[in-house]
Amino acid sequence: MNTTEEKKLVGQTAYETIRFDIVNGNLAPDEKLKLNALQKRYGVSVNTLRETLMRLVSEGFVLFEDQKGFRVRPVSLADFEELIELRSTLELLGLRKSMNNTKNLIEWKSRLISAHYRLTVAQKGMMASEATNAADWEKADREFHMAIVSNCGSNQLIRYHSSVLELFMRYQVLALKKRPFRGQAVVDEHQKLLDSLLNDDQEAAVNFLDDHISKGAQVPV
Repeated sequence: MNTTEEKKLVGQTAYETIRFDIVNGNLAPDEKLKLNALQKRYGVSVNTLRETLMRLVSEGFVLFEDQKGFRVRPVSLADFEELIELRSTLELLGLRKSMNNTKNLIEWKSRLISAHYRLTVAQKGMMASEATNAADWEKADREFHMAIVSNCGSNQLIRYHSSVLELFMRYQVLALKKRPFRGQAVVDEHQKLLDSLLNDDQEAAVNFLDDHISKGAQVPV
């Protein structure tokens, strides 16, 4: 591995670690991100940290202000309500477009089945121990919902949905500190959603997804 590849790997690792700590509340909402402290915590250079934090700024996880530096994006009811509306709009549209795109239905349904299997495993882990499985569940849940819109035929819709979904999932993970995982109820919701998608029942799928997002949005802020 050459120097450039090593630098990219270090940068990606730093990004994934800091993003994980923000999503899981290890770096608290509105917490100041001082480069010297972060350098000691994550063991990477200041330049790598700057690049990583600017990437997280562009994705909405971190704020940057002149003279004040970086801080974790705060949470608020208004912000969460906006994310709910955006997620619902984009994901329901993406679902409809994905189901209407008949060219790639077999490949799409295969992705759905694979993503749902990983989600099922993660959900079982959450019901056994939230503390040790939250990160795997967040990733699996996010990837299943990204798979739903993946056949929509619009790269822009996929990109914006992914961004909004990641920010939405941050609220869900933070909510685990205040309330337990919804358990079997959410498992059943995902199964009904998958079944309707595989059976080409678009209206049922839309209704199940809309209801699932609404229930998942009942998060204390």
